Amino acid sequence: MAECWFTRGKIVGKIYPYLELFCRIIIGGVFLWASVDKIIDPSKFSREISNYHIIPFGLENLIAIALPWLELMIGIGLILGFYINANTIIAGFLLVIFNVLVFQAMMRGFNIECGCGLKEGQMVGYGKLFENFILLLGCLFILKVKDRILYFKKNQ
Repeated sequence: MAECWFTRGKIVGKIYPYLELFCRIIIGGVFLWASVDKIIDPSKFSREISNYHIIPFGLENLIAIALPWLELMIGIGLILGFYINANTIIAGFLLVIFNVLVFQAMMRGFNIECGCGLKEGQMVGYGKLFENFILLLGCLFILKVKDRILYFKKNQ
């Protein structure tokens, strides 16, 4: 019986490593780009975090200092191929947290900027949820694909 070319055929099997690399570059680039403004101006990011009214007072400063550097390391790791699974899991976890925060802000009727650092003035809404969901699907794809190109291996 002939195999279907789009499910288990040889063509798709050869494309997966390139799609995985593409997803790594896109997701890594998003995290890298999002970290830059937050690293440059952590006080602005701290105010954006406090607008969500969910983080206990005082912790938003710690988060505003630490989170952008974590995003920077995730972005660099995904693009260069360091600890791909670990970076992807952390990125996926952050995307889930970001979606929960955006969703709760929407349900509470807050008309606030998302604080993502990607576009100036981007407000919370369904577009932001969709964007994060697409990135989360990319993370799941990266975790699923085991045949990779352009990455660093640990010495055995």
